[in-house]
Amino acid sequence: MTLTRQGFYEQHRQIFSWYNAENYACYDVLTVSEETVQGVKNAAEKAWKILLKAGEVMKALSDDALLEFGYPPEALRLIRSTTQPPFIARCDFAVTENGIFLLECNAEVATFVVETFKMNGIVANHFGKQDPNKDSERALKTQLNSYIDLIAKSINKSPHDCHIAFSALSEADEDIGTVSYLRSLCAYDSILYPIDFIEMDEDGIYDNTGKKLDIIYRLYPTEWMIEDKDPNSNCNLWDYFEPLAAFNKVLLINPVSSFILQNKALLALITMLGEDFFESNDLTGFSHFLPTFIEKTQIVEPFVAKPTFGREGKEVKIYKDGNKSAYNQSHEYADLMDVYQEYVDLPKIQLEGDIYTLQISCFLVNGIPTGVSSRIGDMVIGNTSRFLPIGY
Repeated sequence: MTLTRQGFYEQHRQIFSWYNAENYACYDVLTVSEETVQGVKNAAEKAWKILLKAGEVMKALSDDALLEFGYPPEALRLIRSTTQPPFIARCDFAVTENGIFLLECNAEVATFVVETFKMNGIVANHFGKQDPNKDSERALKTQLNSYIDLIAKSINKSPHDCHIAFSALSEADEDIGTVSYLRSLCAYDSILYPIDFIEMDEDGIYDNTGKKLDIIYRLYPTEWMIEDKDPNSNCNLWDYFEPLAAFNKVLLINPVSSFILQNKALLALITMLGEDFFESNDLTGFSHFLPTFIEKTQIVEPFVAKPTFGREGKEVKIYKDGNKSAYNQSHEYADLMDVYQEYVDLPKIQLEGDIYTLQISCFLVNGIPTGVSSRIGDMVIGNTSRFLPIGY
């Protein structure tokens, strides 16, 4: 039987319900070489170590310096509160003839998990290709449970005795689908619970039965938490949440300390510190970073302007040949501080009669590079870009 794109993906709706939004999931496979996949993994591993080191430097700066780098004052205590690195992060790369360059790192609430760790292999095998991620789901499961075990020990509990929730906004299909998938890999008792239904007071965070939550895997960014207000009292929920997290009355995956790495201004700090600083700390891979600055006067065209805490390619501007082109405009990110990054051409591919730009991503799971995947789209890869499975 010959399947159509919709017929094929509909078989997997239970784990990948958002495949059809704006033709999101491609019914095709991009053939890549094992050398390319390994090159991206190597770049991700090296870049991640540099990002972590730069994060340590950033945390040690004064409050005034952190504010100059765009961190909100409400988050300063929590981003310094733990040395525990994120469980999962996604590094996005431009893979070019001149090298593999990090565009940004989604270190706090990474999505594209189901596509990479589950669906990529299903599609690749359907088209008779080998899945570059054939061992990645097993690694994700092992590392998730190791991470839960580790953070449970920090509150002197067995993970079997912890009340664990996997949470995202109830109306966000992709986010709910992502945490549902991750929950399926969890070896401990847990609940799927929409983050918008969670209740809290000075003593803890609770589910709808009134049971206190110990660990929350959240697909919900810190900057949203800072702005959230109680719909009834209009009080700022961060005032309740921040001390709970600071004193380990609730543990988050990823911890709020990962917010230090989410800020694209960290890339500017890496440029400031320079290659010699990282090599003196036995860290290689500086060549994977594009020069990035916090002042527009420090860079010449062509370059890209990105909001410090922008997501999904929102409010990105490309300055090239004397022209400025804006992409994915959004009032939500328009007032954020920008960073300015050297422009690099993304590779182009042709699919279904159209020309797309190609971005390759690699996940870091407990620091281990595993799970490589691709998206295609316009000049800037954003929320309306398309998932293109890869295979050998």
